[in-house]
Formats: sequence, C-alpha cells, structure tokens
Amino acid sequence: MRFRIAPERLDVVLAATLVVLAELQIFLGGHHGWPAVSEAVVGGLVPGSIAVRRRIPATVGIGVQALMVAEGYLGHPPAGAITAGWFCALYALAVWTTAPRFIAGTVFFVVSDLVPPYGDPAELRMVWNFTAVVVLVMVFLRVIVGRRDRQLRLAERERELARREAVVDERARIARELHDAIAHHVSMMVVQAGAERRVLAPGQESTKEVLSTIERVGRSALTEMRRLVGMLRSDQGDDLTTQPSLAAVPALVDGLRDAGFPVELRVDGQHRELPFGIELSAYRVIQEGLTNALKHAGRAHVRVHVQYGPNSLELEIADDGPGQPAPVPGGGHGLAGIQERVALYGGELQAHPGSDGGFVLRVLLPTR
Repeated sequence: MRFRIAPERLDVVLAATLVVLAELQIFLGGHHGWPAVSEAVVGGLVPGSIAVRRRIPATVGIGVQALMVAEGYLGHPPAGAITAGWFCALYALAVWTTAPRFIAGTVFFVVSDLVPPYGDPAELRMVWNFTAVVVLVMVFLRVIVGRRDRQLRLAERERELARREAVVDERARIARELHDAIAHHVSMMVVQAGAERRVLAPGQESTKEVLSTIERVGRSALTEMRRLVGMLRSDQGDDLTTQPSLAAVPALVDGLRDAGFPVELRVDGQHRELPFGIELSAYRVIQEGLTNALKHAGRAHVRVHVQYGPNSLELEIADDGPGQPAPVPGGGHGLAGIQERVALYGGELQAHPGSDGGFVLRVLLPTR
C-alpha cells in the first residue's frame, strides 16, 4: 500500500522545514542587531507562507514578492531556504490564481523587480534577464499545469457522475428485485384472508368485513406495486426468473473455479433461513465483490467467507492481488452498489487494502 499525504499537509510540512532551515542559516550567518531581526522575520514569513499558499495564492505571491523587494532595499539578498520559499510563492501565484489576479501579480512582480535603482548597467541587465526568465517560467507553468488541473477536474466530475449513476441504477435494481419478495408476502396475506373469510360461520359479519378489507387493500397494493416497479423496468426488459439467495453462492463459486479462477468459499455458523431481502443482498454483495476482485486482481487467489451470527450475517471477500478497489467498474455497480444495499438494511461496510496486500471487502448485515 502506497503512503499518500494530502497536498495541504505536505505544504505545512514543507513550510515548517524551510522555516527551520532559514532560521538556522540566519543564526549561523553571524548577523547581529537590526539586520538579524529583519532577516529572521523574513525567514519566518516567506517560507511559512507555503502553508497557506493554496488558500490565498495571490496574496501569498504578491506579499512574498513585496517582502523580498523590501529586503533587497535593505541590502539583505535572499539565499537558501528563503529563496526556495519565494519560488514556491511565485508558483502558487502562477498556477492557482484566476487570470486577472495572475496578470496583476505578474505586473507587480515585474515592476517591483525593476523599480529599485541600479547604478551598474551590468547589474541592471542581469535583473532584466532574471525577471524575464521568471515571467516566462510562470506563464509556462500556468499553461501546462492549468491544463492538467482542468483535465483532472473533468475526470473527477466524470467519476462523480458515474458514481451517482451507479447509485441510481442500483436503487432501481434493488426495487425490482425486492418486488418479488414483497409481492409474495402480500399475495399470501390476500390468499389467507380470503380463505379465512370463506370458512367463517354465520354471525361473524364484522370479522368477514375486516378480512374483506384486507383482501381489497392487499390486491390494490399489489396492483400499485406492479405499476411502480413497471416504471423501473429497463427498455430491454428485466430477468423475471427467481432471484438468487445465499444458497446460490456455492454454484457461483464453482462456476468461477471451472473458469480457472482460484476462489475459496468458507461458511461458518449455524445456517438458517434469513429474510428474502437479506439473502438477496448478501448474494449480490458476494457477486459484486468477486467481480471487482477478478477484474482488478486478475487471477489472484480470492477468499469468500460467510459467517452466520446470532443476530447478523458477516461477509468477507478478500484477494491477494495488487490491492486496488473498484469504485464504479464499467458495466457493474461496484462499491457504490454494495454500499446502497448495505445501507438499506442498516449494515456496515469496510473496504480497504489488506495488511498483506490485496483488497478486503467486509459487510455486516443485521438480521433482526
């Protein structure tokens, strides 16, 4: 697993490191009195500004440039860590500002660099060359990095859109699948109420009326449910076969083994019949987990563990592949769909790289 640090935190670490280096450089430089105080202040402010340069890049860029010019007037040329902080501030000005602020900051940089009086023509020419090179580099960075950032933002929006579409598709899929379970239970209520109404003895009119109401309401509920679920049907039509349950998991695993994928299944605890929705969601979680593992881990070894607890059902799908998750895999629903199913029953989802490599998906579904 690769160690990653947020860019903002990296800026804070970089700022603290450069401040310490700058202050050590000033302390060891042997300056005393006002020059030492002035350099110490600049040595803290210029590198320290890196910590906030992403939030206020224009302010940091212009402010640091002003400090550097002021130090130049005082005859304290920048060096070492202070110079590094200066360039980091100019980078922020070039890359993370709006176009008007970038233009204003660049104009300020050019004017402030060239305003101090230079008696030596060679020195003036050197300043001109330095300023021109810095401006060209800033423009180049803005064009190149700006284009990259726009592409990254576009890719992020596309990923977010794909994630939302996956959630919507999975919710519709769940609604269609649960229709069978709900329709079955409501149908049983209607049939039993009708059967009981027909065998009641004379004189039990109030009970007959109640049972008749149950029949009527149940049939109406079935009609409305079919109408609503019909709106969720895809144009190609949905598979109307019996929805799978945990009993179908061994066949799913055997099919993958026959195809040459090393998949291991382990079932612990006392097997019992669970509510249809739990069974269906558990099967879909295992199915999606195996799909993600095989898609992103190749032919790595995959372990499926089903644990029946007293009040819960625990599922774990783990592989020893590269350890890359599948947020929204093409053609499937991935972690977004799994999360929807788990949230529907108030369960818990954990998805993370394994301690020994690979990727681990754990789901806890309450059964009561």
